[in-house]
Amino acid sequence: MKPTLHLLLATLALSGVPGLSGPVSAVSPPGNAVYRDVTAESGIRFSHTFGAEEMSNILEATGSGCMFFDYDGDGWMDVYAVNGCVLEGISKVRPGAPLPDQNDHLFRNLGNGTFADVTRQSGADDPRYGMACVAGDYDNDGRQDVYVTNYGRNTLYHNQGNGRFADVTAAAAVGDSLWGAGATFFDYDRDGDLDLFVGNYLEFDPDYHLAYAGDGHPGPLSYPGQPDVLYRNNGNGTFTNVTAAAGVLDDEGRAMGVVAGDLTGDGWPDLYVANDAMANYLYRNNGNGTFTDIALESGTAFSANGDASSSMGGDLGDYDNDGDLDLFVPDMGYNNLYQNQRSSFFQDVTAAAGIAVPSGPYVSWHGGFFDYDSDGFLDLFISSGNAHYLTHKEESLLLANVPGPGGTRVFQDISTQAGGWFRERTVARGAAAGDYDNDGDLDLFVVELDGPSVLLRNDGGNANHWLQVALQGTRGNRDAVGAWVTVRAGNLALLRERMTAVGYFSQNDPRLHFGLGTNARAETIEVRWPGGQVQTLNDVAADQVVTIKEPVR
Repeated sequence: MKPTLHLLLATLALSGVPGLSGPVSAVSPPGNAVYRDVTAESGIRFSHTFGAEEMSNILEATGSGCMFFDYDGDGWMDVYAVNGCVLEGISKVRPGAPLPDQNDHLFRNLGNGTFADVTRQSGADDPRYGMACVAGDYDNDGRQDVYVTNYGRNTLYHNQGNGRFADVTAAAAVGDSLWGAGATFFDYDRDGDLDLFVGNYLEFDPDYHLAYAGDGHPGPLSYPGQPDVLYRNNGNGTFTNVTAAAGVLDDEGRAMGVVAGDLTGDGWPDLYVANDAMANYLYRNNGNGTFTDIALESGTAFSANGDASSSMGGDLGDYDNDGDLDLFVPDMGYNNLYQNQRSSFFQDVTAAAGIAVPSGPYVSWHGGFFDYDSDGFLDLFISSGNAHYLTHKEESLLLANVPGPGGTRVFQDISTQAGGWFRERTVARGAAAGDYDNDGDLDLFVVELDGPSVLLRNDGGNANHWLQVALQGTRGNRDAVGAWVTVRAGNLALLRERMTAVGYFSQNDPRLHFGLGTNARAETIEVRWPGGQVQTLNDVAADQVVTIKEPVR
């Protein structure tokens, strides 16, 4: 069905459907990389559960995220996957039915293409009803800590450095007990340690069942929203709730994804909150410990049609290579690509960039920028899955960034060419991109709602040259979150920011990946560290991981 559907949509685009037409005819063929399902041979065995036999409410429909991160510091990306569980009074389970695996899972990368399940011995086996995960070295000890949001109390795991994590939630004072959704570590005050922002969703009432019969269960507008929380890192292992003082308190939000990055280009990390069925927030960092919501005037509060989209999660990336960060926000319709016009203004170019047409038939959840073929331009992976029925499965999308008319960049749907998994229908939710086999191209891990997750290996994405940049802060936060890295190679000028959480409840490989195309060397690598210091490396050979440490002075 999918090839026929995609052909029909391309025909509609070319015939000029109002509001949907995109420059499909102007694109050129993308690279030849494909994704192969290597889940079985990798040793990863993770099957997500929403805790019931049938989807009957919005909690069960929401799903969970995942991440690539290096918890043991051996240079190989490990995988963390968040799970749901059976909840008394909410989950409908037959008496005597066997219980599913209900813990979050940690898989250690063995460096030979396989993983070992180290969940139990690691202590990071959160049994709560999980949503998002994010990693960051909040105490600057050189080890990656983990924060997990839940329906109920969230969990902060401190990395002990011996393969184990300790639950320090109570001691750190970050045990938000609302319905935690997206979360991100970032240094909003640039004092050298990572702060934490938690986006909360809504006040779920399991006893409320009034809904249109076709929807199966009530949607987000049936429930009031919940306030988000900003925790300032005190530098001693504890955090302080500064939500109101920082100007990010809103009792009516329905946050799902959150992403922090320098959208305004002034060196201070801003914060984007993707809300469900209401206006999104773009909090501009004022540089004095406070934020101002500029979403409405910046053009990022609503879609191009002025409607409040069911925004799922956002990602930042310079898709047009013009030196600033653009914003992609998936939703239940045509998705939203906001092109950065600078001066704190964004233009919705979703239709013009060719994204609306292939996205239209699907419910999108995770949307992430990444350069799958290492040609120097950021492509898009979009996970898809029905929001009300587990039986209504959908194909996910791989959109290649290709040349468009007049020097623009547009996206071409190459899903049917990208490997067998992209022709399968699933109910996908969170996803992460990372180079788990250290071969220079970006692989994918995808969480399926109430089903087995999948590891997709990129075969051929390293046919072009590439660089990966690993950063280590000294004066600023040790993860260098907030740093801007610009790589210049030939006619390419590529910008990446070191961020934590991206997309839907997930996090990518912390090493910054740069596709260099046919360029065998980079003329310069320029790092703007979070404190503002600029460091430049000259004449760097391609096809390697470059570790850059922040100068002490």
